[in-house]
Amino acid sequence: MSTKMIIGSTGRAVPASGKGQLSVDTKSPMIYAAQRGDVYVVAGAADPNGTDIDFFYLKNNDSRDLIIFRIRAYQAAGTDSSVTIKIGVTGDTTSGTAITPVNTRNNGPVANVTCEQRDADMALTGGTIVETIWPSASFVGEQVWEYEGGIILPFNTALVYNNATDPVANDIETQTFFYFAEPE
Repeated sequence: MSTKMIIGSTGRAVPASGKGQLSVDTKSPMIYAAQRGDVYVVAGAADPNGTDIDFFYLKNNDSRDLIIFRIRAYQAAGTDSSVTIKIGVTGDTTSGTAITPVNTRNNGPVANVTCEQRDADMALTGGTIVETIWPSASFVGEQVWEYEGGIILPFNTALVYNNATDPVANDIETQTFFYFAEPE
């Protein structure tokens, strides 16, 4: 039995069915990552104690892209917060406490990342704001932000959650969900 091929507009041969229909893979990269046991969540809780405070740090040490697809946040009381997510920060963290992402399969590989939290500023510099989330002190339960296209951290890139407004002596609790995918 021979395999039929269709030549695409780029000149690349693509497998086709016996009727000349394209064979298309519609699974998302996250589904492949889940099948490999390569989806993670990291939980953090920090009281930033002021404004313009880098309280959560995540650096991708893997050759694959780290893709954040969901962030959950909770704030028990105090004033509403405004948290910016900055990618491409530089420098060494100051007195952060290491936190370890958990593999959602519970027996899969360990994430090749550096992750820290701190109740004060980690003193990192630079970066570009790619998102702002607003954990609300009056919201009952966790708030969830979904990113269909993902917030992408290439190899050797770091991000921080930076508190733009002080929640007044209350922790901001976060859960960051991510997976790894080969760069396109």
